[in-house]
Formats: sequence, C-alpha cells, structure tokens
Amino acid sequence: MLKFGIWAVSPLALAVLAAAPAQAQTYSPQEVKVSVTTADLGAVVGALGHEVVEINEAEQMVLAQDDAGGSYFLFGTACDVGGVAGCQGINMQVLYDLSPDVTYERVAEANYEQAAVQTWVDFEEKRLGVTRYQVLDYGATMANIRENVVVLLDIAPIAAAIAAGIEVEEEDEAVKPLT
Repeated sequence: MLKFGIWAVSPLALAVLAAAPAQAQTYSPQEVKVSVTTADLGAVVGALGHEVVEINEAEQMVLAQDDAGGSYFLFGTACDVGGVAGCQGINMQVLYDLSPDVTYERVAEANYEQAAVQTWVDFEEKRLGVTRYQVLDYGATMANIRENVVVLLDIAPIAAAIAAGIEVEEEDEAVKPLT
C-alpha cells in the first residue's frame, strides 16, 4: 500500500520552514492573475476547504492539508522575473512513500495513462511524486488555478497506483493519503 508523505523538502529545509497563519487574501474566482504570491496560493487552498499548514515566503511555498489529512505543496515559480512581481508559474505536488513495486516502466505507464500530471520517482530518497504545472502567462482566473489543484488531487492517487502496479478503476480510491 502506498502511503502519502511530505518528502519534497530536505530535512534541513523542513527545519527552516516556519509555521505561518494563512495570510488574509480573499478568493475571488473571476480575478485574473498573471502572477501569484503565497497569499494567493493560500486563498486557493482555503477555497478548497483545506488547511494551510505552513508557508515559506522565501521559497514561495505553501504546504496544505485536505480534510482527509493528505498533504500537498503549491510552489510559486518564475518569481520576480521579466519585470513582473510575484510568481508567474505554480508547481503543484503530491508525494508518496515509495512502494517496492514501483518501477521506471510503471512510472512511464502512469505518465502515459494520466497525461494531465507528471509522475516521477526518486529511488534514493524513496519517494514517488505526482506534479502538475500551471503557467500564468497572460493570466488565469483564481477559479482556473483552483481547478488545476483539483485535477492534481483527483489524479494523483490514480497515477501513484499505476506506478505501483495496482490496477484501479478511475473511481476507485486505491491509494489512500497518509493521515
């Protein structure tokens, strides 16, 4: 069985993360964003009814937890470049403890079958990751950003199961998050 874990950051980096309350940012579904801040990412998390667990302003990272206890990361990327304040991209990531049944071939199969996300493996660190990247060039609504997170959270367990060689129907919840 795959377990959901938060292994995306080294232990040193985790030690640097400081718990921070969600910044006051109102979620406005129709607002168009050409860049985001951690406050914007926190607002998206709140719009999903999830909890912001930690914010790292220096890394432009928000660690969030859903109501089932599963964690995920939202990272701002391409920040403060090209004369644009804020981050012009968002890397969304779910991480799992590595199952011994994961192979490169199965990861390739997960990528083929679930093309809306990228599945990857780090055998050294014993983790399996599922990511989705959103570019904000020319703008995206907050509702669109929220839906991209929903897509990741819906597909990640399926991709992780495929990578572990578990046959699932798309409606199955074969891979449960760590609680």
